Amino acid sequence: MSDHEELESTVAAWVLGALEPDEAASIRVHVEGCATCRQTVARLRRAAAALPLEVEEISPPARLRERVYVAAAAARASSVPSAPARKKVVPARGRWKPVASIPFGRLPALLAVASVVLALLIGLAAGNVIGRNSVPPAAAQVARYQLVGHGALAGAHGTVVNLKVEGVALVDFNGLPPLAKGKVYELWLITPGGHPDSAAVFVPDSNGGKVVLVGLPLTGYTEMAVTAEDAPNGSPTPSQPPELYGNLG
Repeated sequence: MSDHEELESTVAAWVLGALEPDEAASIRVHVEGCATCRQTVARLRRAAAALPLEVEEISPPARLRERVYVAAAAARASSVPSAPARKKVVPARGRWKPVASIPFGRLPALLAVASVVLALLIGLAAGNVIGRNSVPPAAAQVARYQLVGHGALAGAHGTVVNLKVEGVALVDFNGLPPLAKGKVYELWLITPGGHPDSAAVFVPDSNGGKVVLVGLPLTGYTEMAVTAEDAPNGSPTPSQPPELYGNLG
């Protein structure tokens, strides 16, 4: 990770006023002179502003708050992995069809922190809106879907929060079983024709949880699914049928 990326990883916390005064001052100076970080700040603020405002003020769940801190620390300590060598793709069974590899740049550390910060905001606000008799207009900009586990992942589930205006989504996973050595979970977006596009690669925490940022618009996709693939960067296509999946709409 470059010095600039390490500095950027605290921008989301700065937007929320979660930094110490000295560190906040340093970030403010950096943002004023960095076009990339200014765009990031604007994006985070727009996303927060898109959330329904008339919700009861509640404290964030301890589980989600802890993930914010863990993800922020992990993002600062992580390094950008080198591109893996191409491997032979195992043809998928059933509805999964082998497709050509689609280049997908892995998201920088900044987005890892931003994802859990936004998940904290959206998880609280959007969750409060559901069940109300009248939904504020801003709620139309945020959609929620569920992923359900089957088979070996029967105890796992995920909540998808789609930020339509920003063209990104967040997935809050729970109950994921530990991975075998040398494996990672890979998140897929599925088109109506059954074409899977890789959206993220991740490893859950010791409790089977993880908040994952999907840096792709969900427009044009009808399903989201998860498979276990080879570490560190997953597979160009699914090597097995998914056991955790759900419809997007």
